Amino acid sequence: MLKALFLIFLLILLGTVGFSLIEQMPPLDALYMTVITIFTVGFKEVKDPMSAAGKLFTIFIIIGGVGTVLYGFTKMSEAVYEGGVSTFLRRKKMEKELSRLKDHYIICGHGRIGRIVRERLEEEKTHFVILDIDPEAISDLRTAGTCLFLEGDATHEDVLLKAGIKKAKGLAALLPSDADNLYLVLTSKQINPSLFVLSKVMDEDAEKKILQIGANKVFSPYKISGLRIAQSLLRPTLVDFMDLVIRRQEILLNMEEFTLNKGCRLAGLSLKESDIRKHANVIVVAIKKPGKDILFNPSSGEKMESGDTLLVMGSEESIRIFEQYIKGSAA
Repeated sequence: MLKALFLIFLLILLGTVGFSLIEQMPPLDALYMTVITIFTVGFKEVKDPMSAAGKLFTIFIIIGGVGTVLYGFTKMSEAVYEGGVSTFLRRKKMEKELSRLKDHYIICGHGRIGRIVRERLEEEKTHFVILDIDPEAISDLRTAGTCLFLEGDATHEDVLLKAGIKKAKGLAALLPSDADNLYLVLTSKQINPSLFVLSKVMDEDAEKKILQIGANKVFSPYKISGLRIAQSLLRPTLVDFMDLVIRRQEILLNMEEFTLNKGCRLAGLSLKESDIRKHANVIVVAIKKPGKDILFNPSSGEKMESGDTLLVMGSEESIRIFEQYIKGSAA
């Protein structure tokens, strides 16, 4: 749009100077003559009759003016309607939806891993927002039009605040470099200390540092890929089964995790006393107590306390019933 306006201004300046020199017109008359010629409004010429040089110059201004003005109006229309208005309305809609988010996830980085995470969260119908500064990534998200996203540097506090970090449930730091992820984790934890933060790491030294500054969990794409390949060679059937459970697409068996809140009816009870199988028909695969290692295949006498996280397995309906059951308060 600025280029179009500049071209129109340049043509008006050229016409004003040309008419002043060729026809000996005062500057105001030359400007008036240039404007009515460029915009082809058909008003009477200031000087009549004009010289041959003046007529040739007028023809030049008309030919150049029509093309320049059409180009200028086209670009300005695109900027106003396609760029300005559309972008403004889209931004307002996005801000309104972001203000409603609560207990959502923030995905920082829409690269190869971020794209897979987005697709998985969309399958789960989970509320989330993606942050990225790369114009190509933003263009892909805008084309897809299936999720909320913000264009900006995820390491900046104002961008995280716009994404609703104070009300978010978790954040995934998937930026290209370990340094960026380290700074992002530090900033996120300063804003919301209770936020669950998961970070990608590429170097083992960075893994220790990111954990030290507050990340709840870190993962190395190379390490995960290597372990998966090894397990696929040694235990292919087990890997296939876990893939099915994680994808939840080909079988009816699902796995989910639940954290027992204060006052939960299961707090203080053993697995046997709770009789979870009777109420919801799910299997407690593991229990994760705060600050301790995961206890797989817990015994029937294992007691559950507030803050414990249960990993349960069952059908989609059974897990839904269990979720409703644990929301009830202790008698």
